[in-house]
Amino acid sequence: MTIQTIPLNKLTAAEGGNPRRSMDAAALEGLAASIKADGLLQNLVVRKAGRKFRIVSGERRYRALSLLAERGDIEKTHPVLVEVRGDLSETDALRLATVENIQREQLAPMDEAEAFATLLGDGASLEDVAAKAGVSVLTVKRRVALASLSDEAKALVREGEFSLSVAEALTLGTHDQQRAVIERLEQGYHYDADDLRGMLTGEKPAVSLAIFPMEQYTGTVTADLFADDDNTFFDDAEQFYRLQSEAVEALAEHHREAGAAFVEVLTEGYVAWWQYREADTEDGEQGGVVIHFKPTGRVEVREGLVKKDVRPSVAEETADAPSAPKPQPEYSGPVIRMMNAHKSLAVMEALMASPRKAKEVAVINLLNAYDWTGRVRLDAHPALAYFAQADVQPTAYLAIEREAQDMVTALGLAEAKRHAYARPVRGAWEQLLTDTKNPTDLYEVVQGFSDAELDQLHLFLTALTFGQGNMDALDTGDSLFNRVAADLDVAMRDSWMPDEAFLTRRRKDQLEAVAKESGAIARLGRMKDYSKTQLAAALARHFQRCAEGDTTIPEEMRTLANAWLPDAMRFPAVTTETDAPEPESEEAEVEDVGSDDVDPSDFEGADGITEAAA
Repeated sequence: MTIQTIPLNKLTAAEGGNPRRSMDAAALEGLAASIKADGLLQNLVVRKAGRKFRIVSGERRYRALSLLAERGDIEKTHPVLVEVRGDLSETDALRLATVENIQREQLAPMDEAEAFATLLGDGASLEDVAAKAGVSVLTVKRRVALASLSDEAKALVREGEFSLSVAEALTLGTHDQQRAVIERLEQGYHYDADDLRGMLTGEKPAVSLAIFPMEQYTGTVTADLFADDDNTFFDDAEQFYRLQSEAVEALAEHHREAGAAFVEVLTEGYVAWWQYREADTEDGEQGGVVIHFKPTGRVEVREGLVKKDVRPSVAEETADAPSAPKPQPEYSGPVIRMMNAHKSLAVMEALMASPRKAKEVAVINLLNAYDWTGRVRLDAHPALAYFAQADVQPTAYLAIEREAQDMVTALGLAEAKRHAYARPVRGAWEQLLTDTKNPTDLYEVVQGFSDAELDQLHLFLTALTFGQGNMDALDTGDSLFNRVAADLDVAMRDSWMPDEAFLTRRRKDQLEAVAKESGAIARLGRMKDYSKTQLAAALARHFQRCAEGDTTIPEEMRTLANAWLPDAMRFPAVTTETDAPEPESEEAEVEDVGSDDVDPSDFEGADGITEAAA
């Protein structure tokens, strides 16, 4: 580096070279007055750019000097003391400019965000950027999330129209959702950060969100007065998410077959879009596709993208939105509902074999005790509807339906004429509880029942109404449901097995934990070599083979697999929020079982487990 004097008109500030996009006019006037009175007290840093020298740091001082030259207070050839740096890369120049701006006068948050995103996108670490910019790592992580906002939202942040809290909340929405919010604000509406978080994370599955043909949906919808797609909602949310998931996978496969450089399906609420850039097609770059499938069901697709050189550790540490409403739960809503339905059916089946306990439950319900369990109107428990039209129905459901068909026959309802406008029933259990019946005719039939037959009908009708009270939350308390399940000694592995329906809805780190806890890791090998889909399929097949008593698998390993149960499947449910395992410890454990050479690409058919590992 060298210190020398350069004429002012030989200096230039290249557009986009300074991370500071916003400069306070009054502050610039004050700086110009100071330089006029006392001269330039600190040199600029520049580097050679053709016949001129480009500003690396000190652009505010350069603009103040230019302002003085325009007014005639100094000559356009006024000598300026500069430090010439000839060894700076583009990344180094931006880093110096960022550090200089932040340390001398605080950058506007949006300027910080884009400057940090550029540095991190060029491979810098969070700690390096934080240390050199003189801010905390947390500040870098919170700021860089703003770089994923739409251009319209960024402009309003720069203009002070959005507070930082509102800007951070907006990162939870797609660009289209951000533009919709801006349009509403322009119409006079007002939203604070909490309002936006609720809107963007609590979105209902509207018909407008569906990317599958509507004729595939067999449920009902609820429409408002005008019945437009944005205000018409799917009543069967489970069916909507299943169809939407299948459509997303088909869309991803379409892009893979079309030759995309990569296809990523992201399912978290927030995507760090700043980690991608548009492919330079003129330079021959082939772009990839990112499909953002939000937990609300909304799908956003961006094509022609290239991944920036972001360190894996940086990508992981900036994966969450700073304004996320709460930490990621151990179990998602659909998984909780699925497990609760399984647990409820298992308890129903146990009640069918325990008349005494069933009568106790009936008495409690008739006494108007209510803790989400009592259904004195004999409403069928929603666990039955959950599996009524499923492709694969649990053994507990099949047992209940067989019993219901026997009851329909015994009561003489099999050939009974149904009301012309009665909706189709989803099983014999629903026919028992919902169809309108002639009370005197039914009374004559029941009078002919023996005491044992009457007791059996009574306990069966009670069992159909009893299950977990709130299907959308884990039951971790001392509820009637859990007390009854414990008294009946319900063993969930007698009626349920970890299958793909459950495993594919777990995160990759959770699947890795399942592999370790169930002993499957000894057959599967190195976890990092599997995609999430491959690992879920491999685990499901492992549990299936162990349940079938496959003798090619050691007995001790089968016993361990057949006993494994998620804590949330217990009575009461147990939850433990734990961090994902560190890669180092995972590697160490895998190496102990001698499976370093396992490659998921060696899968045979649907097994998902290599012959080497088996």
